[in-house]
Amino acid sequence: MRTDHALIPTDRPICRHGGQTFVRREQAPLGRLLPYRRSNGERPPPQRALGTVRENGWQIDLGTRGLGDVLLGLAMAQALHEASRDQFSHLAYVGPRADLLVRCTLPLDATPANGPHSITTDGPALIRFDAIPENPPARLDLVDAEVVQVHASLPMRYYLDVEQSLGVRLPADTDPCPRFRSTVTTPAPYHVLFVSTTSRPDRKDYGIDKFDAVAARLAVRQPDAPWRFSLITAPDQPAPASISQIEVIQGPPAVDCLDLFARAELVVGNDTGLTHLAALTTRPDSTGPTVVGLYGRHGHAKWITGSPRHHAVATPFSQLMSVADACPVRDGYDDTVWSTASDLRTIPAELVADFAGRCAGWWDS
Repeated sequence: MRTDHALIPTDRPICRHGGQTFVRREQAPLGRLLPYRRSNGERPPPQRALGTVRENGWQIDLGTRGLGDVLLGLAMAQALHEASRDQFSHLAYVGPRADLLVRCTLPLDATPANGPHSITTDGPALIRFDAIPENPPARLDLVDAEVVQVHASLPMRYYLDVEQSLGVRLPADTDPCPRFRSTVTTPAPYHVLFVSTTSRPDRKDYGIDKFDAVAARLAVRQPDAPWRFSLITAPDQPAPASISQIEVIQGPPAVDCLDLFARAELVVGNDTGLTHLAALTTRPDSTGPTVVGLYGRHGHAKWITGSPRHHAVATPFSQLMSVADACPVRDGYDDTVWSTASDLRTIPAELVADFAGRCAGWWDS
């Protein structure tokens, strides 16, 4: 049987730097065109909803989703807060992550409770918004006749949806997620923290042995550096004895991870909530760790914070999901049909280490 050349956008893992994305129009991923030239200063068409929200207040339902979905969904709260802060200066969070949310840069009062996450203002008849990650599409903004700006990260999708529904130009051009404060002022030089937690250990885990190989490669590249390696596991995930060069931190609460992240120069982790939290961690001087997320079956362009210091290494299948703006869960794709194209463990440790070192500024190539 004859087989043609690969139709997947790339037949090898890709490395993608964080921050804004501008591409030639013929190279843009699938997405919906904004009805206004945002990058050229145009505003969305006015909407009556803005007055309604400012008069009645608003509520965001973040559901009972995991940490990563909640963190990226906070961009919707940021957008609504920016549109109505003159009327509602403080917000109220209710849900199981109250200890973490009090460290957020949004002006939140946080109340612990079982059940769904919600953020509300005061107001007589709150207007409800639902943060459903499967819904908002990637957005394309025409810069000129040849170039388009791609807004593919989930936080920017939420942010632009609010902007359009309210008909008001919001201030962020990219990276709208609020940050989480750490009191740690200075990172330890050459401290690398790996995040091995994941919601799908069978499909989204790079593997502790592979993180160990990344550490070994980093040490080889810079043998005289004072390396320190740490690894966060899930509470029920004991580390094998074979990774003696890595300090294992078993199952810390998310709020305790803020200072762990701030002490590190580099965080490398699975596509999971704690890796997103690392990218949103900020020290008192507004710096934070360099973060490299590893993406196997979900689109790296969507499931990322959008921070300039949040980078991605992704499988060919993850790139396919990004180009097609598709989701294996929402769209019912069995990623195993694409053979090893979504297998995170096929990404060489050397590639991850070399790219991560470049992102951290430890070497040029």
